[in-house]
Amino acid sequence: MKNILFILTLFIMLVSCKAQIIGTLEQFEECAMRPNHDEGCPDLENITYVKDTNNRLNQFVGIWKGNYDSKQYEIKLEKKVNYKTEPNDGLSWDMIIGRIKVTDNSGNTIYNSMNRPDNDTYFWGYNFQKRSYVMHFVGNYDCLESGDVFIETRLNNTNEMTLYYSQDKDGLLNPAKCPNFSTYIPFLPTQKMILIKQ
Repeated sequence: MKNILFILTLFIMLVSCKAQIIGTLEQFEECAMRPNHDEGCPDLENITYVKDTNNRLNQFVGIWKGNYDSKQYEIKLEKKVNYKTEPNDGLSWDMIIGRIKVTDNSGNTIYNSMNRPDNDTYFWGYNFQKRSYVMHFVGNYDCLESGDVFIETRLNNTNEMTLYYSQDKDGLLNPAKCPNFSTYIPFLPTQKMILIKQ
């Protein structure tokens, strides 16, 4: 009787558990570079976890500070392992979640997401494009402030990182919610800036 109960329990456990199929950040990076990547990557469709097998994300983890155009930037980057961006999504990633604080020369806070929970920072990673790690940022969405942020540590000094923000060009603008759109300056610089690891 014990053997039957043991076998039945083992069978139920095996049937109820789904095997996690692991892919790598490198595989998804290679997929994005394929000429037909818009059609998808059939060889990666069954993957349930995209893993940072070579620990490439670790170089970005920490607090970074820099100045640009009379603004001071503090950026905190954290590596999340096996992280689901959507609770019901079948795919999880190793990724970077970021938080940003921007102040002016007088110390006034212009933007601050430092105390937001992980799912509400509006600054999260995608994947690599060669040496750059691509993240998505949403600041003042009413003024069409969203886009991709490219971060890359320097080869000769991993305590220095460049950051470049490519603002989305498309979106629906409601002039009532952003009356100063013609003079609006995004939180992040659209030219490369240098940040130093603290």
